[in-house]
Amino acid sequence: MSTTKFSIVVKVVSSLLLAALVLLFAMPRSAKFSYTYAKGSVWTYAPLYADFDFPVLKTSQQIQADREKVSDKILPYFNYSDEIAEQNLRVLLYGTSIKDHEFKQDVWRLLKETYDRGILDDNLSFAGYRKTNPDAIYIHRARRASMVPYSEVFTRSSAKAYLRDSLVACHPDMAVDSLLEACSVYQLVEPNLVFDSETTSLVFEDASANVSTTSGLVRSGTLVVDTGDVITEETCQLLDSYKAEYEANLGYSGPVYFQWLGNALVALVMVSILFFAIYFTNPKVFYDSRFSYLLLVFLITSMLAILVQGHYPRYIFAVPFTLAALYLQAFFRERLIFAVYMVCLLPLLIFSRNGAVIFVIYLFAGAVSLYSFRFFNRKWKQFITALINFAALSLSYLGFWLADLVEGNLLLVNAQFAFSSFFAVAGYPLIYLFERIFNLVSNSRLRDLADTANPLLRELELKAPGTFHHSLQVMNMSEAAARAIGANPLLVKAGAMYHDIGKMTNPQCFVENESLVSKAEDQKYHYGLSYKQSSKDIIRHVPDGVELARKHGLPQVILEFIITHHGTTVTRYFYDKYVSEGGNPADREDFTYPGVPPTTKEQVILMLCDTIEAASRTLKPSSPEDYSLLVDELVQAKMDEGQFTDSEISIKDMETVKEVIKSYLVHLYHERIAYPKDKNNIKK
Repeated sequence: MSTTKFSIVVKVVSSLLLAALVLLFAMPRSAKFSYTYAKGSVWTYAPLYADFDFPVLKTSQQIQADREKVSDKILPYFNYSDEIAEQNLRVLLYGTSIKDHEFKQDVWRLLKETYDRGILDDNLSFAGYRKTNPDAIYIHRARRASMVPYSEVFTRSSAKAYLRDSLVACHPDMAVDSLLEACSVYQLVEPNLVFDSETTSLVFEDASANVSTTSGLVRSGTLVVDTGDVITEETCQLLDSYKAEYEANLGYSGPVYFQWLGNALVALVMVSILFFAIYFTNPKVFYDSRFSYLLLVFLITSMLAILVQGHYPRYIFAVPFTLAALYLQAFFRERLIFAVYMVCLLPLLIFSRNGAVIFVIYLFAGAVSLYSFRFFNRKWKQFITALINFAALSLSYLGFWLADLVEGNLLLVNAQFAFSSFFAVAGYPLIYLFERIFNLVSNSRLRDLADTANPLLRELELKAPGTFHHSLQVMNMSEAAARAIGANPLLVKAGAMYHDIGKMTNPQCFVENESLVSKAEDQKYHYGLSYKQSSKDIIRHVPDGVELARKHGLPQVILEFIITHHGTTVTRYFYDKYVSEGGNPADREDFTYPGVPPTTKEQVILMLCDTIEAASRTLKPSSPEDYSLLVDELVQAKMDEGQFTDSEISIKDMETVKEVIKSYLVHLYHERIAYPKDKNNIKK
């Protein structure tokens, strides 16, 4: 094993072991109930006997019913108002027009009696409590609260009736009702018991807090459920109670080191799955900084799943797990993204209650987000992706909720989904920070680089318009080939636009940039130059391109396209001329590009499309067979020169690329209709 390969193996293994160690310390220490069940289903496991005593937890409906019973027993509290009684009694003595002194004294005595017993409002509301006619009430008077039967206090209407009837009995010869009305005595009967909602609420809350959440005890050894039993509501309540006690208090009953060993093995299994997910989809990731970035995304996602589920399980749906898929999408291909994203969600499946449901919900939402992000990935359009992500989360959860596979408040869960969907967009710009830290190139940046409005490409168009047009054709051809074999079309597009950027330094050296008016042989750039000098000037565009790329801060991956697009081939035209006119064939090095042969699929595609596009310009419009022959000859020539020996492209992919290029050339150079000339215009 070479030193370089050995160092890569050490880096990968040590990184995975470190990730496993981080997961190990984050894993929960309590036991997890390993059975799954649902109301109405059949218990398919072995008979379940209680291993310990556990309380039967009441359902939320039972607890609410108990609280309503407590509400029935709560007595309302009232504050006694001395001011109202004193004020109205004073008005009676000095402000009314009653002439009969004895009658007036009787009215005062009876009115005082009603105030002493207490007067309630006729339309009294007990602030939402169920009983509107309690057996008794509490009256807070002189710093003491006394319980008084409800029948012993007056309402305003009953106080008036008591006053009237008592006066009629004392003064039968007088028109009592008319006199009380005329002297405004009825208006002096006002409620002096004021409902104390604050004290009553505090008493109710205190009583509600003391409502028991359990309804019995199941002894150890009791059969909870037998094989084949249908899970009824009562059985489901027992299982929920047993599960809650098991996970909350039982913990791990064996040796501590066994639990640590088990968790360590689980962590190793998880990072091993991550390793195989990368190995079987794109093993080249292990060789660069993308592996460190991918491991970071995996750890962040896994840690969030473990910690939130362990400490704040009710907020698990507020975590934007789909953001991990978008972070992966920025730098990797689809087949790797989905495999690694599934591994990132494994902690949800392992450690969460209803883990399978949560796993499927976020797996579906992540896949939908990845697909929609292809079309809505720029500026405000990212919010469309967020909306689609929210719809995917909500609809999938609604399906499980309607199937009675999950329980929860739909409004609260959807609020969490809305938060996580918005944060998936708000957190995406961090991708540019990761891009700098790990020296990566995101798909967003590749789109910006391939934009022909880019200042450097505008300069290429102005200084070397022929080269610019050639780059556009190579870009279109390369993109079609890349899509056909599953390569990165954005990467090859950006590489195609910059591969000949060095020709700006000396544009007239290249035939595509020669002026149309410079037809004479002595006006052309290579007139009078030796073949070696012409070859040297042609080759120079590669190092010039690298220098320009570094000057303008182009990423390393673009520089690699500039270096590899000619590989180690020779400037065939000048070399053949040199040899045919008596030159020494051993001088081949003077005509050879000092580059590096392409290794990636994208670099191979660019080399082929660059060569074939340039060569196809020399052909006159001909049959598809001629273009097919041209492509086959040029590809075989590159292979004979050993340009693809170390590349990752397969024979099958090479054949696909050739067919795409042939089809592209046929459509590009197909014969046009010869339109008839307008004789009248010709005469004019």
